[in-house]
Amino acid sequence: MSTLFSPINLIAMVLFAGALAWRIYQVVRAPTLANWAVTACVAALAAAFLLQQPVLSDEVDALLGRGAARVANNALLACGLCALVIFFLRSALGPRRNRRVAAELVPLAAAIALMVVAMALTPPELRGLPLGPSTIHDSGVAVFYLGAGLYLIYGLVACTAWIVRYQRVADRNLRIGLRLGAIGLACAAAGSISRALYIVVAWAFGPLVKVLLLLGVPFVIVGTMLFLAGVTYPGIRARLAAQRRRRQHRREHRALAPLWTVLVQAFPSIVLRTPPRGGGVHRGHYRRVIEIRDGLVQLSPYLDADFGEVVATDPGAAAAALKTALERHAAGEENDGRAKQVLPAGADDIESDVRPLLALSAAMTKEA
Repeated sequence: MSTLFSPINLIAMVLFAGALAWRIYQVVRAPTLANWAVTACVAALAAAFLLQQPVLSDEVDALLGRGAARVANNALLACGLCALVIFFLRSALGPRRNRRVAAELVPLAAAIALMVVAMALTPPELRGLPLGPSTIHDSGVAVFYLGAGLYLIYGLVACTAWIVRYQRVADRNLRIGLRLGAIGLACAAAGSISRALYIVVAWAFGPLVKVLLLLGVPFVIVGTMLFLAGVTYPGIRARLAAQRRRRQHRREHRALAPLWTVLVQAFPSIVLRTPPRGGGVHRGHYRRVIEIRDGLVQLSPYLDADFGEVVATDPGAAAAALKTALERHAAGEENDGRAKQVLPAGADDIESDVRPLLALSAAMTKEA
């Protein structure tokens, strides 16, 4: 049990858990074939990783027969890669090429069938044992690992090529994740190729080039880590950006309170009657900006025509002019009846309106 929770395994489990949680969230939001495919890929890789742990593989072998865990592990890896290939094919070819996407199941089924047959032909005492000098010269072992390895090489190389092709049109954050994923898959492919060469050389010609086998393990481990980091990166980056935006809107909501308060006191009708659904920070923030803007428009007949420019150039003077206009409105004085530009010209969205309003609200606090 202790090896299951080694530092490397813990890091891998955290990455798997984060990637799988993010993919499940994406499937819930948009249950498309592409999202399902990537989620299935991560789930299959996570299950394969767990089956590599002796504490779990021994239980599976005891339940289903010796070698079952090894077959299941390699079959899950193949299924995960197939799901990733289907994701790229579906994204590139669209829904009209379902036949081409379905064709990917043929080599997958052939590879799994070959693994099952090879394991059945392997002597019972060698079933489930890892690839190494003591097992490589048995034909059943060699065919099993070579068949599994060749499919992995095919899937890894295909997916790496698709990622390199797709990242050219992806946005910056997604491009970083894709690059990490591509490097990870390329590393895993290099490890699989190294192991395949070890099998071919030892099985067909006899010599044991141990360095080929030793190189394969770190390449696959590093490649898997990088691939998971690439899958997880866009989601983590998006969540961090969302949290920063939430904190920013919360701060701005509080900072706009002085300006909003004096305008609501003068024009209670500007408060939107529709209750904020969900009461989210962003919705409350945008409501406050809209209400302030409406209040300024209603007060604008008491303001000078250049008030919008004054807000941009001298918030203190704008605050003084606003205070005077509020006093005139409260006293019921006459006005020119014309609506004025209350914000700097060029502001074409709510986010652009916020900056001058924040400066005006801060100046109103100083005036008070």
